Parts: sequence; structure tokens; C-alpha cells
Amino acid sequence: MIAFLVLIGSVAVYGQGQGHGHDHDHGPQHNHSCVHNNHQQLQADQVIVNIIADMEKDGDGIVEQTEVEKEFVQKYDQDNSGDVSEDEFVKQWHQQYHDAPDFAGYLFHHFDSNDDHKLTAIDIVNFVKGADTDGNGRVSIAEFQSFLTNLYVNCVSSPYSHGP
Repeated sequence: MIAFLVLIGSVAVYGQGQGHGHDHDHGPQHNHSCVHNNHQQLQADQVIVNIIADMEKDGDGIVEQTEVEKEFVQKYDQDNSGDVSEDEFVKQWHQQYHDAPDFAGYLFHHFDSNDDHKLTAIDIVNFVKGADTDGNGRVSIAEFQSFLTNLYVNCVSSPYSHGP
């Protein structure tokens, strides 16, 4: 969950449909929007409840790094490369949560904390650190929910961005 939050955090800055601040020589340019649009008309809070339910399987109220990695790296890594590309993430997120692809792209870039165009364990570690607002080394469901709500509702800028 924490990694997911960190990843979401890094996408927001790029979520205004402006690209990544540098050229993409290795793939198509994607447009992103931080305006939530869900193909099944789910509201942000409904989607967030679903995300939490998918990640926090052990019921301890803590979103652990391993839970986030399992949900968003292992599950989304369709080509078994060990990381998740933007295309893999957008496709799986759209399929699983029904958010529009441009919004899923916004989330991807918020999670991609080092802007290397893939989600890895490093991004998950950064995500967990960023979501731990009380600094106790653990991300509670409430912290995770607050982090996601900010991304979905307020188009939060990434702590990793270098400007809009």
C-alpha cells in the first residue's frame, strides 16, 4: 500500500497532460489527467476502498511494503521482467479498478519515484516512506487512505517532481 501511495505521489506532477519533462525516445508519449474518471461511475472513495481491500489481506491495519509489492509489482508485471512498465500498469489498473487510462497514467507517474518509467521495489520503498506521515515506520490504513484521497481528489503534486 505504501509503495502504491509513493508511486501515486510521483505521478501527480506529470498528471496535467504535460508529459514527463524530457523526451521519450523509447516509447509513445502518454497524456495524463489527474481528473478522476471511472468507466463504471465509481467515486474516488469507492475505488480507494477496493484498492485497500486488494492490498491489506492480513487484516492487521498496516499497509506493508510486501503487500504493496505483491499487488502492484508482481501482479501487474505481465511480461515477468521484474518491473512494471507504464503500459502494463495502465492496462491492469484500468481493468481492475475501471479508472480511465489517462488517470491510471497519472497514478503510475506518481508511483514512479525515480522517473525511470518503470515500477520496481525501489519505488515501493519510496512510496512507503512518503505515505508514513506520522514517521513511525509503518503505514496505517488511515494514512494510506488519506494519501490516495489526496491523489484522487486534489491532484497532489509529486514529492519527486522537478516542477510542473
